[in-house]
Amino acid sequence: MENIIVIIIVGVAAGLLGRSYYKKYKKGNQGSCGCSSCPTDAACCELPGEKEKQLSEIRKSMET
Repeated sequence: MENIIVIIIVGVAAGLLGRSYYKKYKKGNQGSCGCSSCPTDAACCELPGEKEKQLSEIRKSMET
């Protein structure tokens, strides 16, 4: 009985570890820019010019 419990626990742990590696190294767009230090929001992937434009619009709206 104890062996079955140990096998189940090891199997679940291996499955979770495999799932973690699969998600980490899965190819395709993961919602980030390919930079592991960036947040996964869309603002990370925007061009610098677009970000500056958004900031200037926010500043203008705050002035009025």
